[in-house]
Amino acid sequence: MEPRSHSSPEITSATNSQVKWLRELNERRGREAAGAFLVEGPRAVEQALRSGARPLRVAYSPDLARSQPRVAAVVSAMPPEVPLLRLGERALRSISDTVTAQGILAAFPMDSTPAIPHLDPSTALVLILDRIRDPGNVGTLLRSAAAAGAHAVLLSEGCADPYSPKVVRSSAGGIFGVPFTTLGWPEIAAKVASLTHRYGADARADVPYFEAELAEGCAILVGNEAEGLGAEALHLSSGSLSIPIESGVESLNAGVAGSLLLFEARRQRLSKARGA
Repeated sequence: MEPRSHSSPEITSATNSQVKWLRELNERRGREAAGAFLVEGPRAVEQALRSGARPLRVAYSPDLARSQPRVAAVVSAMPPEVPLLRLGERALRSISDTVTAQGILAAFPMDSTPAIPHLDPSTALVLILDRIRDPGNVGTLLRSAAAAGAHAVLLSEGCADPYSPKVVRSSAGGIFGVPFTTLGWPEIAAKVASLTHRYGADARADVPYFEAELAEGCAILVGNEAEGLGAEALHLSSGSLSIPIESGVESLNAGVAGSLLLFEARRQRLSKARGA
């Protein structure tokens, strides 16, 4: 059964003005103009709602709502003031960034993601991304940062847009679970200046990551996939650490490396809390 009763007709044209508005959110210029971004799929939209975010507009397939209980459940959970658009397959597919449309997508305001809090110098865990250009890596790192309990993710200029559909999809809801922002290096430096430790991930470093002090306030800097940490990131780092791997093995990608460091920080912090 289709959720809610609707008097509005199903939109079948990809040139409909509301469909076009949603489709423009796939591009950075459209997102910046609207101050909004897309979240696609019932699981991701459900996680966004659970975080307290409220969509500006929701589009869904009546056919999939009738055949997929999860799509129907998410549509039914929408606050009554949220506009619901019933889209035909062609119209929905024209918006979707995935190969197979997932039946529902929603536009959320950019300010619905968590704001950067005050960072306690003694306990804050901050992830800094230096020109991470692959959307999959940025999304993975946002997801890992949320799961590891990081207090903030700071993206340098030159990183993939955190609101792009590929980043949002890769974050698996993490975009609503951790505060993040994109800043210039002077602003990043000011945010973490009070932290005692600022570790740059460097495959050539002599100190392995599991010997670093990550239970106290610290920042972890992860560099560009091809070039590593740039001059500004190296200048900001107070030390460097490595992830030992077998010789002859290709270095880990940024998403994996950053995730390992974040969860080592979480392990140390949980161990410290248990011992306290």
